[in-house]
Amino acid sequence: MTQPTNQAKGKISFAAIDPYIQGTIPSPEERSYSGREYVTWGADNLYPYYLLSLYNTVPTLRSIINGNVDFISGDDIAIRPLTGDLPGGKMNYKGDTIRDQVRSIARDWEIYGGFALQVIRNFAGEVSEVYYVDMRFLRTDSECSVFRYSEKWDKGGSRGVTVYPAFIRDLDWAGMSDAERDRHASSILYVKNEHTQTYPAPIYAASVKDCEIERNITDFHLNSLENGFTASAIVNFNNGIPSDATRESVERAFNERFSGHQNAARIVFSWNRNKDAATEIREFEVKDFGERYKALSTHCRQQIFSAFRAIPALFGIMTESTGFNEQEFQQAFRLYNRTQVRPVQRIITEAYERIYGAAGVITIKPFSLDEETETNIE
Repeated sequence: MTQPTNQAKGKISFAAIDPYIQGTIPSPEERSYSGREYVTWGADNLYPYYLLSLYNTVPTLRSIINGNVDFISGDDIAIRPLTGDLPGGKMNYKGDTIRDQVRSIARDWEIYGGFALQVIRNFAGEVSEVYYVDMRFLRTDSECSVFRYSEKWDKGGSRGVTVYPAFIRDLDWAGMSDAERDRHASSILYVKNEHTQTYPAPIYAASVKDCEIERNITDFHLNSLENGFTASAIVNFNNGIPSDATRESVERAFNERFSGHQNAARIVFSWNRNKDAATEIREFEVKDFGERYKALSTHCRQQIFSAFRAIPALFGIMTESTGFNEQEFQQAFRLYNRTQVRPVQRIITEAYERIYGAAGVITIKPFSLDEETETNIE
């Protein structure tokens, strides 16, 4: 007896209905390669570029980091007149003030988990200038003893690389050769929050996926408006059933072009022997679609704030009413200031003390919510 065909049985051939998934989140993995005198920062050596992209495109993350920079830089910053002949208390001949530098390195600390300063010495071996160095452009060896600076790591980084030694405060300048003096005339002070790795890790490292979700939700809604292709769909191919490899190739290309968060749709494919065997679906209804996105967005926001051990109200982001009064707000701020802000302020002030070899080189007047006098960070 002849067995009925798939078509006679009413079966439909589907292939690769599950989404085609490929890891797109860069890894912070560090690697050493033969012939390279530095450790790569991330599998592609571009991990800091990725962290900066999160800062630039994830509203919650940017709000927290910008708020922390304001808290860390405080109401005022003063530095003792230790910069030699530089006019007006400037840190270098570029004209940067101490406040300019503190805000820049505080932002790097929040984005990357570390910061760097370039220290310039004069002919007598004394510190004459200090410059902020963008962490994205630094690579170093596993001992953090030699640094390579390039603004073209994203283009291969093989050209325009400048080499600097690590900063050493106490040098026998008089006993050094001219070549050694030239080598140490410009050096890098490198500060990071991670002692078991070559490069730092951001405080929000555990919530990177939540940052990605928030960014992708925004992309989804934007593309929903742009494309007008917000509903799920089914695509029928009614001219026979090709090989599995052909089906997978066609479906992958179709999904890459028309589906996913960037195109606000997910497509189901049906491969049919002819038009009469085509799959027919009247409607794909997703109940509470908006509520699901709202709940997911809220969850991600909470996870990002949790990574910083913060609450939204501290950054001017008011959520639902929880009866959070002014007194409770001030108590929360003081706790956050003591546990999250002041430790970073001390790290920064200690960095300048290392450079100038003196205690209390800079003084940060803490950010305050009222007119109460706060103890300065020295």
